[in-house]
Amino acid sequence: MPDIDWQGRHTLNTATATALTSALAASSLTYVTGVHPAWDMTVAAGGAIGAAADGARRGRLGGTLAYRAGLWLAAGGWSSWAAAGGPPWSLPALAALAGAALAGRLSWNAVGRYETAEKLRRRKAAEVAEQAERQERHDAWGAQWKDRLARIAKMDDCKIVAIQPWTANTGYTVEADLPGGSTWGQLKRFEDALGSDLRLDEGCGVEVAGGRRKGTAIIRVSTVNVMQQDIDFPLDLSPTSIDDEFAIGLHRDGTPALGSLAFICGLGIGDTGSGKTNTLNVINAQLIRTIDAMVWHIDTTGAGLSLPWLTSWAIDGTHTRPVIDWSAHTLDETRAMLTMAIQIIEIRKRRYQQLMRKANDTKLPARTDVPAIVIVVDETADLPGNIKQQIETVQNTGRAVRVRVKVSSLRATSDSIPVPVKKRAKWRWGMYVTDPEELSYLFSGFQQVDPADAPWPGCGFNAYGTTKPRPFKAFVLDPGHMDQIAAAVSQRRPALDEISRSVPHGRYYASRWARVLPALYEGETLHPVTQPYTDVPVVPVPTATAPGAAVRTNPATGATPGGPGAGIKPGSPEWTRLFPTRGTTPTPAAEERAKEPGKPLRLVVDNTDQTPDTRQEQPTDRPPAEPPQTTEEPPVDNHRPAATSAPMPSAQDAAMRLLLDAGPDGTGPSRMEADLKALGYRTHRTTISGWLRVWAASAEVRQMGTGTQAYYVHRSYATTHQPGN
Repeated sequence: MPDIDWQGRHTLNTATATALTSALAASSLTYVTGVHPAWDMTVAAGGAIGAAADGARRGRLGGTLAYRAGLWLAAGGWSSWAAAGGPPWSLPALAALAGAALAGRLSWNAVGRYETAEKLRRRKAAEVAEQAERQERHDAWGAQWKDRLARIAKMDDCKIVAIQPWTANTGYTVEADLPGGSTWGQLKRFEDALGSDLRLDEGCGVEVAGGRRKGTAIIRVSTVNVMQQDIDFPLDLSPTSIDDEFAIGLHRDGTPALGSLAFICGLGIGDTGSGKTNTLNVINAQLIRTIDAMVWHIDTTGAGLSLPWLTSWAIDGTHTRPVIDWSAHTLDETRAMLTMAIQIIEIRKRRYQQLMRKANDTKLPARTDVPAIVIVVDETADLPGNIKQQIETVQNTGRAVRVRVKVSSLRATSDSIPVPVKKRAKWRWGMYVTDPEELSYLFSGFQQVDPADAPWPGCGFNAYGTTKPRPFKAFVLDPGHMDQIAAAVSQRRPALDEISRSVPHGRYYASRWARVLPALYEGETLHPVTQPYTDVPVVPVPTATAPGAAVRTNPATGATPGGPGAGIKPGSPEWTRLFPTRGTTPTPAAEERAKEPGKPLRLVVDNTDQTPDTRQEQPTDRPPAEPPQTTEEPPVDNHRPAATSAPMPSAQDAAMRLLLDAGPDGTGPSRMEADLKALGYRTHRTTISGWLRVWAASAEVRQMGTGTQAYYVHRSYATTHQPGN
């Protein structure tokens, strides 16, 4: 037996058949039972009333309602007539019923077309009337603005192109065509005067920006003080990518204040109590939502940047993985982190070339298995110069391989934020400050930014990419919501790729939480969920100075004038013991050429008269006590000299020895940087490149190749080794 589809839709044909058979059945029943035929008409009248009510509820036109009621009354009339005059199945009665059904079937389409056309006509008429009313208001509004611009800005003959109210009903935007020769920059000087003429409330204002083409201006007028209201962080915890822009708050017009750390670096400032820390937490929240970016923190003033994001894991145990991958709370931990970041940049550029070629891009694609690394730095003012130089190195070299930096400070001054660090930050935001000059330093190149436009805590100015600094109000993120976000996203946080972990400083990475957590939560009991991260052999990070000592060093070279390495002669037993030959030994012929008159083999580079850095590094926060005891021996670096009483050679001496050890194959600054760091020097690639240029100019070394294929060979080998051989 076939299934019956009880959900089948009525068509006009089935509806006609149903009406015909229903009328015939009702009339036959009345005739057989002897019920008075007037009852059929009564029932039909009730159906007509119900059909009219249902049609009215659905928005049918009056003509359609009358037509549907008429169909009911016609069916009732036929039923009463057929029952009263004889059997309803007689030929005359059936013929009348068939004719009425056919007429109803044919007229239904015509009625439907009429109703559709009439509704369309009425809707168009309403739209025309509304447009005319809107145009009338626009003309009156435009005339007011045309007069206002003429009176205040002395710009006659302006044309008001459009006036668009904001979706949030907190203001409107005016688009104006300026008279010939006028610019929106000239109009921007009158923002305060325009706001005064509009009699705007405190906290509301006028913003002028450039339009879609030259000679036009966009005037944003805020009529509701959004800046004074608290705006909760939107708890959308769906996964995102580091390539996505994210919002840190709202502008006056309700549009999001955007930022990104995918390929650019960031910089933020804010006075005490301005909401800078809250804004940093909003940025942290947006970063940890991503599935292809890791977050490292640097905060040597107490790790206040990291603690709100770590406590729910480290103490409460609400989730099993930390959402912040590494937190540096001391200067030594910071150096280890930044040194590893620099090494990761170098190795990713070499090892991920095929991945970039596969993506047909010169930049590394961020993925869950090769995540981007975003280093968020708080309070840079107290950081020593060598750490600031490391931050600058990461900014300069890490873009293509997805290692980026977000820096923040209490003050926007050159001693707190070096000029190179500021110039590399294409996304800048500044919270409320009392000194307008600090905002001028932060947003140099733009018109003066007035702190009075963002006078409340949580207010600031945001300049992202090529946009001008605009006032915004940051989202509010409280600790309860931070715990909620951390627990929700912890399981999808990515892990550092194996290639990045294999760099020399990667030996400090595995035990990072075993070093950091006990110090951050001193006197508190860590939750058992942290044991996979803390129950590991602790590898102490290198210290900048001996315990209890504060030594002045040159941050660019790592050398101590008159100190380590100053008295060691290359070729002596002390030199050989500290730097055993690892590469090709000079051939006798090369040694003979090096001993030619007027061309001595110069190994020692005199750096004793270099001017040391006058900034005395802060003493390490490790107390002058015995080093921490571990259950296992730390890993042995075969390239690092064994403990000896002899002083270390200077960084330049070591770099020259690396060139000699490389033999005729030569070496380059990136490789030399990795080798020097493996030997314990903190010398950067840019410094090594400077040495190589000086030595090449003095013919001590010879450059082979050009561009990214360049390498350097010591002069004792250069005469027998040419590029391409």
